[in-house]
Amino acid sequence: MKRLLLLGLVLGVSLLVGPATIVAQGASLETRALREDYRRLQSQLADLLEAHNALKSELSKLRTEVRQLRTQAATKDPAAITRSDLEGLAKSIREVDRKRVQDKELILKEMQAFLRTGATGAKPPTAAPRSEKGFNHIVEGGQTISAIIAAYNTKLKEQGANKRITLKSVLDANPNLNPRTMRIGQSLFIPDPR
Repeated sequence: MKRLLLLGLVLGVSLLVGPATIVAQGASLETRALREDYRRLQSQLADLLEAHNALKSELSKLRTEVRQLRTQAATKDPAAITRSDLEGLAKSIREVDRKRVQDKELILKEMQAFLRTGATGAKPPTAAPRSEKGFNHIVEGGQTISAIIAAYNTKLKEQGANKRITLKSVLDANPNLNPRTMRIGQSLFIPDPR
Protein backbone atom coordinates (compact mmCIF):
# COMPACT_ATOMS: atom_id res chain seq x y z
CA MET A 1 0.00 0.00 0.00
CA LYS A 2 2.77 2.26 0.75
CA ARG A 3 4.20 1.32 -2.55
CA LEU A 4 1.03 2.02 -4.22
CA LEU A 5 0.72 5.29 -2.44
CA LEU A 6 4.28 6.16 -3.30
CA LEU A 7 3.77 5.19 -6.90
CA GLY A 8 0.63 7.31 -7.01
CA LEU A 9 2.49 10.19 -5.47
CA VAL A 10 5.36 9.92 -7.97
CA LEU A 11 2.94 9.59 -10.79
CA GLY A 12 0.95 12.62 -9.56
CA VAL A 13 4.09 14.73 -9.16
CA SER A 14 5.31 13.75 -12.60
CA LEU A 15 1.94 14.64 -14.03
CA LEU A 16 2.12 18.01 -12.34
CA VAL A 17 5.75 18.70 -13.26
CA GLY A 18 5.35 17.60 -16.91
CA PRO A 19 2.77 20.23 -17.85
CA ALA A 20 4.70 22.86 -15.89
CA THR A 21 7.80 22.22 -17.97
CA ILE A 22 5.69 22.24 -21.08
CA VAL A 23 4.09 25.49 -19.92
CA ALA A 24 7.56 26.86 -19.10
CA GLN A 25 8.80 25.89 -22.56
CA GLY A 26 5.69 27.44 -24.11
CA ALA A 27 6.23 30.59 -22.06
CA SER A 28 9.82 30.85 -23.20
CA LEU A 29 8.69 30.50 -26.85
CA GLU A 30 6.15 33.24 -26.34
CA THR A 31 8.80 35.39 -24.69
CA ARG A 32 11.09 34.90 -27.65
CA ALA A 33 8.27 35.80 -30.07
CA LEU A 34 7.43 38.88 -28.02
CA ARG A 35 11.09 39.91 -27.99
CA GLU A 36 11.25 39.50 -31.77
CA ASP A 37 8.07 41.58 -32.19
CA TYR A 38 9.51 44.19 -29.83
CA ARG A 39 12.78 44.39 -31.81
CA ARG A 40 10.88 44.62 -35.10
CA LEU A 41 8.59 47.38 -33.75
CA GLN A 42 11.58 49.19 -32.29
CA SER A 43 13.29 49.10 -35.72
CA GLN A 44 10.15 50.37 -37.47
CA LEU A 45 9.81 53.14 -34.90
CA ALA A 46 13.41 54.19 -35.53
CA ASP A 47 12.70 54.28 -39.29
CA LEU A 48 9.55 56.35 -38.72
CA LEU A 49 11.42 58.82 -36.52
CA GLU A 50 14.13 59.18 -39.14
CA ALA A 51 11.50 59.79 -41.88
CA HIS A 52 9.69 62.25 -39.60
CA ASN A 53 12.89 64.24 -39.05
CA ALA A 54 13.60 64.26 -42.81
CA LEU A 55 10.05 65.59 -43.47
CA LYS A 56 10.50 68.29 -40.82
CA SER A 57 13.73 69.36 -42.49
CA GLU A 58 12.04 69.46 -45.91
CA LEU A 59 9.10 71.43 -44.48
CA SER A 60 11.51 73.95 -43.00
CA LYS A 61 13.20 74.41 -46.40
CA LEU A 62 9.82 74.87 -48.11
CA ARG A 63 8.76 77.48 -45.55
CA THR A 64 11.95 79.41 -46.24
CA GLU A 65 11.32 79.28 -49.98
CA VAL A 66 7.71 80.44 -49.54
CA ARG A 67 8.89 83.41 -47.44
CA GLN A 68 11.40 84.34 -50.13
CA LEU A 69 8.78 84.08 -52.87
CA ARG A 70 6.35 86.21 -50.87
CA THR A 71 9.05 88.83 -50.39
CA GLN A 72 9.78 88.84 -54.12
CA ALA A 73 6.08 89.07 -54.94
CA ALA A 74 5.62 91.95 -52.51
CA THR A 75 8.30 94.01 -54.25
CA LYS A 76 6.79 94.94 -57.63
CA ASP A 77 9.15 94.78 -60.54
CA PRO A 78 8.68 97.95 -62.61
CA ALA A 79 9.13 95.92 -65.78
CA ALA A 80 6.47 93.39 -64.75
CA ILE A 81 3.14 93.56 -66.52
CA THR A 82 -0.04 93.17 -64.50
CA ARG A 83 -3.40 91.93 -65.68
CA SER A 84 -4.85 95.44 -65.47
CA ASP A 85 -1.99 96.69 -67.68
CA LEU A 86 -2.83 94.05 -70.28
CA GLU A 87 -6.56 94.84 -70.10
CA GLY A 88 -5.83 98.57 -70.58
CA LEU A 89 -3.60 97.81 -73.55
CA ALA A 90 -6.26 95.54 -75.07
CA LYS A 91 -8.88 98.28 -74.64
CA SER A 92 -6.60 100.83 -76.33
CA ILE A 93 -5.93 98.46 -79.21
CA ARG A 94 -9.66 97.83 -79.67
CA GLU A 95 -10.28 101.61 -79.74
CA VAL A 96 -7.51 102.17 -82.30
CA ASP A 97 -8.86 99.32 -84.40
CA ARG A 98 -12.41 100.73 -84.22
CA LYS A 99 -11.14 104.14 -85.39
CA ARG A 100 -9.11 102.49 -88.13
CA VAL A 101 -12.24 100.75 -89.41
CA GLN A 102 -14.17 104.05 -89.33
CA ASP A 103 -11.36 105.79 -91.25
CA LYS A 104 -11.34 102.98 -93.79
CA GLU A 105 -15.10 103.30 -94.31
CA LEU A 106 -14.82 107.08 -94.71
CA ILE A 107 -11.97 106.74 -97.22
CA LEU A 108 -13.93 104.15 -99.19
CA LYS A 109 -17.00 106.42 -99.31
CA GLU A 110 -14.92 109.36 -100.49
CA MET A 111 -13.20 107.21 -103.12
CA GLN A 112 -16.56 105.91 -104.33
CA ALA A 113 -17.89 109.46 -104.56
CA PHE A 114 -14.76 110.52 -106.43
CA LEU A 115 -15.00 107.56 -108.79
CA ARG A 116 -18.67 108.30 -109.47
CA THR A 117 -17.90 111.86 -110.48
CA GLY A 118 -14.61 111.06 -112.23
CA ALA A 119 -15.60 107.81 -113.93
CA THR A 120 -18.77 109.14 -115.49
CA GLY A 121 -16.93 112.05 -117.02
CA ALA A 122 -19.25 114.42 -115.25
CA LYS A 123 -17.79 117.67 -114.17
CA PRO A 124 -17.67 118.34 -110.48
CA PRO A 125 -20.51 120.51 -109.34
CA THR A 126 -19.87 124.10 -110.07
CA ALA A 127 -20.35 126.72 -107.50
CA ALA A 128 -23.71 128.37 -107.59
CA PRO A 129 -23.43 131.96 -108.59
CA ARG A 130 -22.79 133.84 -105.42
CA SER A 131 -24.97 136.73 -104.60
CA GLU A 132 -23.12 139.92 -104.01
CA LYS A 133 -24.12 139.84 -100.41
CA GLY A 134 -22.63 137.37 -97.95
CA PHE A 135 -19.84 136.77 -95.53
CA ASN A 136 -16.52 134.97 -95.90
CA HIS A 137 -15.82 132.90 -92.82
CA ILE A 138 -12.54 131.14 -91.93
CA VAL A 139 -13.14 127.93 -89.95
CA GLU A 140 -11.48 127.89 -86.53
CA GLY A 141 -10.67 124.93 -84.28
CA GLY A 142 -13.71 123.26 -82.71
CA GLN A 143 -16.27 124.96 -84.96
CA THR A 144 -19.08 123.03 -86.61
CA ILE A 145 -21.24 124.17 -89.50
CA SER A 146 -24.30 124.43 -87.27
CA ALA A 147 -22.40 126.53 -84.69
CA ILE A 148 -21.17 128.89 -87.43
CA ILE A 149 -24.69 129.30 -88.85
CA ALA A 150 -26.12 129.88 -85.35
CA ALA A 151 -23.53 132.60 -84.67
CA TYR A 152 -24.35 134.44 -87.92
CA ASN A 153 -28.10 134.10 -87.26
CA THR A 154 -27.58 135.63 -83.82
CA LYS A 155 -25.76 138.60 -85.40
CA LEU A 156 -28.53 139.01 -87.97
CA LYS A 157 -31.17 138.91 -85.26
CA GLU A 158 -29.30 141.61 -83.31
CA GLN A 159 -29.29 143.74 -86.48
CA GLY A 160 -33.07 143.28 -86.77
CA ALA A 161 -33.13 140.99 -89.82
CA ASN A 162 -36.14 138.66 -90.05
CA LYS A 163 -34.65 136.05 -92.37
CA ARG A 164 -32.26 133.36 -91.19
CA ILE A 165 -29.34 131.56 -92.75
CA THR A 166 -30.10 127.87 -93.37
CA LEU A 167 -27.81 124.88 -93.71
CA LYS A 168 -29.13 124.32 -97.23
CA SER A 169 -28.21 127.84 -98.32
CA VAL A 170 -24.66 127.42 -96.94
CA LEU A 171 -24.26 124.03 -98.63
CA ASP A 172 -25.61 125.44 -101.91
CA ALA A 173 -23.15 128.35 -101.69
CA ASN A 174 -20.26 125.91 -100.96
CA PRO A 175 -20.89 122.86 -103.20
CA ASN A 176 -17.63 121.08 -102.30
CA LEU A 177 -18.19 121.47 -98.56
CA ASN A 178 -18.47 118.33 -96.45
CA PRO A 179 -19.67 119.50 -92.99
CA ARG A 180 -18.12 116.49 -91.31
CA THR A 181 -14.63 117.07 -92.67
CA MET A 182 -14.20 120.84 -92.40
CA ARG A 183 -10.59 121.87 -91.86
CA ILE A 184 -9.21 124.66 -89.69
CA GLY A 185 -8.45 127.62 -91.95
CA GLN A 186 -10.94 126.55 -94.62
CA SER A 187 -12.86 129.44 -96.16
CA LEU A 188 -16.67 129.32 -96.24
CA PHE A 189 -19.08 131.67 -97.99
CA ILE A 190 -22.10 132.42 -95.82
CA PRO A 191 -24.85 133.90 -98.03
CA ASP A 192 -26.77 136.87 -96.65
CA PRO A 193 -30.47 135.91 -96.46
CA ARG A 194 -31.75 139.53 -96.84
